[in-house]
Amino acid sequence: METRDRTHREVRSIDGGIATLSVKIRPSGLGLPLLVERYMNAKRLVLKWLFESRINPNEKGVLSMVHNNMYRVLREKFSLNSRLAEDCYRDALALYKAWYNNPRKGRYPVLRNVSLWLTSRYSFSLDLEKMKCTILGKHVEVTGYPHNIGFYRGWFVKEARLVKRSGEWFLKVIVSKEKKRRGRRGEGDGFTPTGLVAVDINMSGVVVGSDDEHYVRIPTRLEDAHHYKALAELLQRKYPKRWRESRRILNRIRHFHNHAGNILNDSARKTGKLVVDIAEGMNANVIVLENLNNMITCVEKLGKAYRDKLYLMQYRRIQYWIEWQALKRGLKVIYVNPAYTSTQCPKCGVEMREVRHRWFKCLKCGYENDRDIIAIINLYIRGRGSLTLSTAPQVRDVNPNQWGEPPTL
Repeated sequence: METRDRTHREVRSIDGGIATLSVKIRPSGLGLPLLVERYMNAKRLVLKWLFESRINPNEKGVLSMVHNNMYRVLREKFSLNSRLAEDCYRDALALYKAWYNNPRKGRYPVLRNVSLWLTSRYSFSLDLEKMKCTILGKHVEVTGYPHNIGFYRGWFVKEARLVKRSGEWFLKVIVSKEKKRRGRRGEGDGFTPTGLVAVDINMSGVVVGSDDEHYVRIPTRLEDAHHYKALAELLQRKYPKRWRESRRILNRIRHFHNHAGNILNDSARKTGKLVVDIAEGMNANVIVLENLNNMITCVEKLGKAYRDKLYLMQYRRIQYWIEWQALKRGLKVIYVNPAYTSTQCPKCGVEMREVRHRWFKCLKCGYENDRDIIAIINLYIRGRGSLTLSTAPQVRDVNPNQWGEPPTL
């Protein structure tokens, strides 16, 4: 029997691909309840020690510090074997680091869901060919796996998480393709770039192209999703106390939130496929995306309405599905610094000025265009590895439509 692979996803990758596979298991005879209880209590102890000691998880040598202080305690007090003790404090450190680096932080993390970090070959093993699994040296029965498991045969099994959902056990296994040593990007791995397209993602749409003549606009459904989110919030304001107690109102609120999420998930999947279709139509096998790491740290400076839409948009969701489709069809994805790509002149490199809504003009050379088109040109240039004019695509001055934007798809 095969289970639906709800967590099957492609994680950020440039060199070949990383995926998370959900494998359903029946760990009879493993004594999991007692083991899980000891592991979770040990993880809580490590988290408490990290919090009380005010450890900075970003400092060099923090892993050694945690090992020196907690390893023996986990071995002796909770009877964890050596490998599981290391997995436990690494697991706790990862949770603490995520909380520590969150600009809003919030309350101290509380462990509710059962989750064990397992290291390949030491804490568990999984044979993707024969679908045989062992955990802590004991064989466990595999009762379900993704329908497309054959796509990942030959991939390397990395670490995993053992989780419990609705009384059933799942092994969330990270697998990766073999990565070869190589020098410059695209060399030494048999991959020859034939063309390149850039992708600019914003709230109004996704723009794919290489210059101001060859591009396509893909509209997003953010406004539709935001409408249903607003309906849910309206009910919460209308019934400030009752909505928590009334099952009817609560179910209606959940319906609106779920519908908003479904709209964005469906749109992101279709957008990812369409972006790769467009890239292949332009004879390109390299896709340039913006590196959006740490973007969340700037969110608090924005207005509430814009901030809500930014949280709802989840740019990484669209990038994730673009990567997934690109990997399936043999395209490469590279990331570049997005700073000033929407306002820097692609001809002379100076900062442009907004002359009307989303329309920018360079006061030095006179070039003007829509900010989304300017962004894909600059991303294209950075994807080529240079900001010099010699590598810039040929651009031309175009007349906007009545809204100051090129035609949409």
